[in-house]
Amino acid sequence: MKINGKEESNLILSELKEKRENCKDEIKLKIITFKNDVSNTSYIKIKKNFGEALNIICDIHYLDENKNSKELRKEINKICKEKFVKGVIIQLPIPNHLNKNILINTIPDKLDIDCLTYKNLGRFYQGKENIIPPTVSALDYLIKKYNLKLDNVLLVGQGELIGKPIAQYLINKHIKFININHTSNSNIDKLCQMSDTIITGVGLPNLIKFDSIKNDSIIFDYGCTKQDKICGDCEIDKDFENKCDFFTPVPNGLGPIVVAKLFENLFKNIL
Repeated sequence: MKINGKEESNLILSELKEKRENCKDEIKLKIITFKNDVSNTSYIKIKKNFGEALNIICDIHYLDENKNSKELRKEINKICKEKFVKGVIIQLPIPNHLNKNILINTIPDKLDIDCLTYKNLGRFYQGKENIIPPTVSALDYLIKKYNLKLDNVLLVGQGELIGKPIAQYLINKHIKFININHTSNSNIDKLCQMSDTIITGVGLPNLIKFDSIKNDSIIFDYGCTKQDKICGDCEIDKDFENKCDFFTPVPNGLGPIVVAKLFENLFKNIL
């Protein structure tokens, strides 16, 4: 079974439109990125289009990466204080020479719909959250909607946006799993053969081989790499749909659902 992320996203959008009708005030979302960063243009466009479908004003702010973290922190603080601002996100990655933690934690908790500040992440890791990271929320949404039972899970990647928060989610749900860093493990094919569920999000095309997965396995592919076309971590042009019991393709898989869950967090903070 292959899910259609766009259709799932539109279902969430319909629910959020009902919530938007209950908010009579103007709503603004601030998307912060950097002048020299062109790789995130498509991601920003997707978020902007989704927001505008909800009658949310999405302003894009381009920061100068040649400024230091202290100067940029002042700019972000000013953006956060604008009238009607209900959400602020910093499009990752942040240039390496800047202090990512300083910049992200400039965002007030109530405006941090990506759930990346120390306080919001701390609440999530303690199981006391109001919102959870959109990547985790998308996974939880699909598990509940399709009544999936995750067994014998292989989690590939240990990154800040996918690997770490999903590992915590699995711990909170008492789901047994193995978490590997793809760069330091040469046995990934063998581990795939042993796993009933694979969750991957490292941005390496052809990492998960078609011949290495079990029949009727469950695969969540968060990978997103631009080559001749957009592709995930699963082997390109292979028929994962018919081999898997449940499969999220790339594109049009988890990505649109993650964006929808980002805006769901915005409304959770408002209502």
